[in-house]
Amino acid sequence: MANILEELNKRVLVMDGAMGTQLMERGIRPGDNFDLQNLSNPSIVEEVHRAYVSAGADIIETNTFGANRLKLAEYKAADKVRAVNLTAVKLARKAAGDSVFVCGSIGPLGQLIDPLGEVTFDQAYSVFAEQAKAMEEGGADVVSIETISELQEMRAAVIAVKNETKLPVIASLTYDEGEKTIYGTTPEAAVAVLEAIGADVISANCSTGPEGMLKVAKRLLAVSCKPVMVMPNAGMPELIGDKAVYKMSPQKFGAFAKKFAEMGVRIIGGCCGTGPEHIRAIKAALTPYPPLPMGEGEQKGVRVKFASRTRVVEAVPGKLLLIGERINPTGRKLFQAELKQGRMQIVRQEALEQTKNGADLLDTNISCPEIVESKLMHTAVKIVQQASDLPLSIDSPNTYALEEGLKMFCGRALLNSVNGKKESLERILPMAKKYGAAIVALVLDDKGLPQTAEERVRIAERIVQSAQEKGIAKEDIFIDNLVMTVGVGIQGCLETLKAIPLVKERLGVKTILGISNVSHGMPERSKLNALYLQLAAAYGLDAAIVDVTDKEIQKAMKAHEGPWRQKKDRDKEKNEGKEELLRAFKAEVDRVRRLGKPAEKKRELAVKEIRLSGYQDIRGAVVDGNLEAVEILVKQGLEQKLNPQKIINEGLIPGMEIVGKKFSRKEYFLPQVIESAEAMRRGFELCQEKIPKGSVKTVGKVVLATVKGDIHDIGKNIVKMLLENHGFKVIDLGKDVSAETIIAAAKKEKPNAIALSALLTTTMVEMNIVKEALQKAKLNIPLLVGGAVVTKGYADKIGANYSLDAVGAVSLAKKLIQKSRVHGL
Repeated sequence: MANILEELNKRVLVMDGAMGTQLMERGIRPGDNFDLQNLSNPSIVEEVHRAYVSAGADIIETNTFGANRLKLAEYKAADKVRAVNLTAVKLARKAAGDSVFVCGSIGPLGQLIDPLGEVTFDQAYSVFAEQAKAMEEGGADVVSIETISELQEMRAAVIAVKNETKLPVIASLTYDEGEKTIYGTTPEAAVAVLEAIGADVISANCSTGPEGMLKVAKRLLAVSCKPVMVMPNAGMPELIGDKAVYKMSPQKFGAFAKKFAEMGVRIIGGCCGTGPEHIRAIKAALTPYPPLPMGEGEQKGVRVKFASRTRVVEAVPGKLLLIGERINPTGRKLFQAELKQGRMQIVRQEALEQTKNGADLLDTNISCPEIVESKLMHTAVKIVQQASDLPLSIDSPNTYALEEGLKMFCGRALLNSVNGKKESLERILPMAKKYGAAIVALVLDDKGLPQTAEERVRIAERIVQSAQEKGIAKEDIFIDNLVMTVGVGIQGCLETLKAIPLVKERLGVKTILGISNVSHGMPERSKLNALYLQLAAAYGLDAAIVDVTDKEIQKAMKAHEGPWRQKKDRDKEKNEGKEELLRAFKAEVDRVRRLGKPAEKKRELAVKEIRLSGYQDIRGAVVDGNLEAVEILVKQGLEQKLNPQKIINEGLIPGMEIVGKKFSRKEYFLPQVIESAEAMRRGFELCQEKIPKGSVKTVGKVVLATVKGDIHDIGKNIVKMLLENHGFKVIDLGKDVSAETIIAAAKKEKPNAIALSALLTTTMVEMNIVKEALQKAKLNIPLLVGGAVVTKGYADKIGANYSLDAVGAVSLAKKLIQKSRVHGL
């Protein structure tokens, strides 16, 4: 059998279509669990595979989308992970023969991952690794991690498969009509992160039809250096009789396949609503295979990119990358004291200030005595990500803290740092490779600090060689030539400057410096730092760790950036300006030495004390998702004898309503909604403790459930949290709930509304069954429906009320209850 990645260089490959609907057509019910059919009905699963092979698929996916430990546990089958996946691969291989590739299908966990949920990164890694290892044992050719919305979950999955198996990995996120995931991740951010951690194919699947996916594919191809795959739905489902049907014909679907191929997409398949006929139409559209144009991203050459969940920062040649240094407690007593108390107000404020003042990345270092640094790094990275959308530089001398930070950061980070010592190279470089981080490499080895530029280059050369041996590319290496303080003499920091062009020219890597080290132990440091920054930039420095809030640094950056000119002109100006800058720098060194003043202490952040001045403070803290501030402000309000119900009604709920509006305008995405909801819930809990039992005012009562046959409840749980935060009493019936159970709860609880969730087209028809059961029971209760596959058209057809998302569900529930009260229902 050929190598699938090699085959992609020769032709466009055709992936198969949906599995669940094909199983249902053969008599399998959703409640029976599709994955377990590999063991109980192997002949039916094999029959589906053969249908796709017969239709012309070059790749068929195993029937294992939900065959992970967490999902199988819902069916008391957590101990069958290996058996299910191993058998599934063998069934697919039997149908595929020697000419068709077998792809292991790995779907989402069905639970939110830290920092948005309770599943830790390590737990997610373990679950994904277990499934992938069984697939490798069974003989899979490749793995597709698919229909993932959350980038952090995808990170855990790709890292697990790449480090625990030798299988190629397809990383497939699902994007909405706005060309972002529901968590706000753009195709560009996804590519920056996923390529760094080793994804072999970048993909988009589900959520939209081929029209919408054309736009996503174009963006992926523009930036990716990897092959791109698409697996769109056959449009959106409509209710025909008692079935949810995707109405896009195979012929129309196949016509889009040709467009994808002409763009440069390398694998084309189908997701929800597609069957063997759709795959046959794709094959026909691609025969004979068209010539393969290279994607734009593959033609551009490689530049180092950093990314957060939602933002990409590119290291552009000739433009200085600014890394904010202020999240660092070294020499700052107040900051250290706060960290020892487990508080993060300074961390949050420093992140906000540096983002506002033009930082490109934020260095995050919380090293100080008397703390468990790995635990605190976990919290600090979570808070910085809440406060800023910038990528991070994870900075610590503690390897456990470094790794915790790299796990926790949902993006592509800079690791600060590795050095030339054997222990450091052996421990840090594999870590950087594993988590896809670029590296800061200090020119320090077992012999100590280098004295000359040439010594620095020799150490740098050894580090670069070791990094490349570990699979770290040159463009991901930033050499730190170590800035020496002028307090011990000026020659050391001048040797650092001399080493910059030598390292770049001889080794082909980038350079970085911690600029403020030059003035360590000196008075009046700002101007000295700014001059050294300009001087280093003139020598070709690529990145600088600086205080971006410092006015002198800001002036220096304006002078450095200026209007872009032709390279030869810029080089000429730099050469002419070096001598002048060097004279100015030496003069400033002489001036501060003559002052005879003590060393300038590091500036403590003037953190504004959190003090309640009105309900608007609580509203603002909720909007910011600042749980710490909400807790402090609500406690202060209660100590001031404010009415707890009024705190809820005038502080907490209005804050969440602002979040809802921001979400509707696409200013906020699901992470911000969850963070704000968690902050609000803490305030709500504090208020409830002060309200006598039985006197807590509720907006209304809602019965909530995921429909029969569907075990997906992330969306339902978010709806529950938001409803409760807005004052609703929620009766949560859980997942896989029958119409009979829902009707019984309705009769008992007499709710103002019933809210139902479904993720699958095969289960959303249960919503209509519930609606008919309500009518039969003569229960005039409004029905709210939502979920990934549910449309307004479907809701209208069954006589239900539709909400696109969890935030909208709250507003809709309020309107329905208000309407029912007006009409006296």
